[in-house]
Amino acid sequence: MKDKVSLHRLRNILREMHQDVIAMKESVKDEEFSDYIKMLLFQLKGAREMSTQLLRSIQKDNTMDRGQRLRSVITLEVGHGPHPEGFEPGAVDKRTGTEEWKMNHICALACKSYLDEVGYEDVLVTDENNYLSKIGWNNQKSDVFVSVHHNAFSSDAAQGAEALVHAKLASDSDRKLAKLCSHHFAKVLDITDRGIKTRGLSVLSGAIGKRWRDTQAVCLVEPYFITGSDVDNHSEWSRKAGIALGIAINDYLKDG
Repeated sequence: MKDKVSLHRLRNILREMHQDVIAMKESVKDEEFSDYIKMLLFQLKGAREMSTQLLRSIQKDNTMDRGQRLRSVITLEVGHGPHPEGFEPGAVDKRTGTEEWKMNHICALACKSYLDEVGYEDVLVTDENNYLSKIGWNNQKSDVFVSVHHNAFSSDAAQGAEALVHAKLASDSDRKLAKLCSHHFAKVLDITDRGIKTRGLSVLSGAIGKRWRDTQAVCLVEPYFITGSDVDNHSEWSRKAGIALGIAINDYLKDG
């Protein structure tokens, strides 16, 4: 708290100094002194920006104790897979024969690996009962529940990252997590951020129906189109997508 107050004061002092030097600059005629003032302005501006970033960092860390955050329960549901009547591969890229289910698995495992490295203690990857009519049934008493999927389209020109929330049942927590997921997928994979999509999907209502508290975040993610002509290595794209998902979840829990 003391650090936060001190940074507030420092930022205010720097702002006042910056304004005073700007006013001084207008009346200075000496060229050498003028150059000195320009350098001083540049340094003050940098100091102001640094104090602002430090303040934001402290504010984020104070929203949830690190130990408490790392004890958050995170459930990653691998979309599709084993089915009572056989196997549900999800979407398939006709060019390569790549099955969505396999990429979902790679993405979820990469996400878990990233979160384990950060220090999270309870990250569950589940690939049971994930066929369409049962998606969401694996929702445990988790703080974050993500159903991992990949997108597909008839045209191989389609590409971009997105995350889905329920059109009627979504909470602010769901939308916040979904927005972070889509943003980080796009950033890491260098593709278009298609943002949040709202659908009245049973795959989302199944998980939301088992939501154990209002603050739990639930969303379905589709990091990229596996049918895109720009995807040269599906496994690598999905591995990177998993890391991006981990970053998004960590950011979400940091913000509280």
